[in-house]
Amino acid sequence: MDTGSEKPSKNSLGLCLVTGAAGFTGSHLVRALLERGYEVRALVRNTPLDLKHQNLECISGDIQNAEQMAQTCTGVDTVFHTAALIATLGGSGVSTNYRDQAYAINVSGTRNIIKACQEQGVKKLIHTSSVDVCFNSEEDLHVDENTPYATRFTCVYTETKIEAERAVLAANNPNGLLTCAIRPDGIWGPGGSLMLDMLVEQLRAGKMVARIGGQGGQHDHVNIDNLVHGHLLAAGAMAPESPVCGSAYFISDGEPAHMFDFVRPLFEGLGYQVPRANLPAAPLRVLMTAWEWLHFKIGIPEPLFSPHELNKLTISHVVYSDAAKRDFGYQAVKSVAVCMAECIEYYRAQIDEAS
Repeated sequence: MDTGSEKPSKNSLGLCLVTGAAGFTGSHLVRALLERGYEVRALVRNTPLDLKHQNLECISGDIQNAEQMAQTCTGVDTVFHTAALIATLGGSGVSTNYRDQAYAINVSGTRNIIKACQEQGVKKLIHTSSVDVCFNSEEDLHVDENTPYATRFTCVYTETKIEAERAVLAANNPNGLLTCAIRPDGIWGPGGSLMLDMLVEQLRAGKMVARIGGQGGQHDHVNIDNLVHGHLLAAGAMAPESPVCGSAYFISDGEPAHMFDFVRPLFEGLGYQVPRANLPAAPLRVLMTAWEWLHFKIGIPEPLFSPHELNKLTISHVVYSDAAKRDFGYQAVKSVAVCMAECIEYYRAQIDEAS
């Protein structure tokens, strides 16, 4: 994977720990760091990391365990914290167990990472946050670092990611641990993208029969290579006097599009069409909200998609990466067209192999 020409000096990052290393973002960060000659410690929980390298140390652990995290951070210089539970359900009926599990991982787990970094003398902590921390379920065509945190919570994920990000940024100390947060939206790319994997699975199963909310909301997604590029640039720029430290940044492809226009090349490249039929979003939102409530109250299966996911799909929200460009030189290293061609090639091979 080529994420551009950025090559921070080895002294600037040192030994790197990646949490959530078996996940989509984490695994790509691990590979990018190894390609640049870094020594990497990869933290996984239940899913193994299918990768071997002379500079890679894979360890199993749980960010909910403070003692384990203290041991994991021993000797580490830079931490990329990508581990999280994507808890997209919520609403008035949400169960205590569901909420507690998300808080234990996303909030308490992040606090364990922060504490371990402080105790073990880690120099830099880069936290993978989310656009959801500023998504208030209403249209906003210019989301940037001046956009306030969300106040309308449609899922537990938003609540927990806000609290986790605040903890990371508050921990920034020019005389100790330097911290920053990266806020992606709609991470995509070949192999492991939850969004694209789900779409292709529905296409192949014949379940993609209608659009929702016309062409969907307007978004600015971020390809995994561009996201990794942003993480590495931010990490390389972190220094006691840098504006990067204690700050959060949006990272995107810089090519906003309505959702079904964005995926059209993928659909057509795989031999499918974007459905002509359209389901209006408003009544569907009412149905999914009731379904979500009944799921928690009487135990019926989870809704086909949560009200939060429906809002993200149909409500336009476009992020801007101007601050990231200003403070650490971020620009997308791959265009949407190039990235989409890679995705088409990948999913075609997957389909052919399964045939």
